[in-house]
Amino acid sequence: MVYTSRYSNPELRTGKYTAVRISLGTPRWNIGYSLDAEMPDLMPFGLLHKFELYEDFERAYFARLDQKGVKRILSQLQRFEGMGKDVVLLCYEDIRKGPDDWCHRRTFADWWQQRTGEVIPELFDPTPDPAKPRQAPSKRSLETPPTTSPIEQLALF
Repeated sequence: MVYTSRYSNPELRTGKYTAVRISLGTPRWNIGYSLDAEMPDLMPFGLLHKFELYEDFERAYFARLDQKGVKRILSQLQRFEGMGKDVVLLCYEDIRKGPDDWCHRRTFADWWQQRTGEVIPELFDPTPDPAKPRQAPSKRSLETPPTTSPIEQLALF
């Protein structure tokens, strides 16, 4: 199985995945796991920050991927799958923040689905979703002290 994700996803620290870098650079912090491989054919050389509209980036990136071809990319993915674990294609962005926070890894996944019919899902991320507002404590919990406690409060003096 092939997934996409961000480097900061703690699920990757479980050791259950072959971590493949598809970003232009490598993380400059301790990610807590090893990068097993890189895939330059999916790196967006010269395309990031070149376009104002996502659609223009997508068109240029799709053209580049078409030039590489499904067969070549499939061969690389199969080599990584041959390492015995699910493969995760990695870059930086936390795309859960909203539609304006897109990433080339998901653009690749869209291209792949359009060309092959196969879906490449985003790997489960156990961290809180930054797009969802944090729930404020209920009014009752702020105003009402607990009625009973199974733990006896001890005095220090």
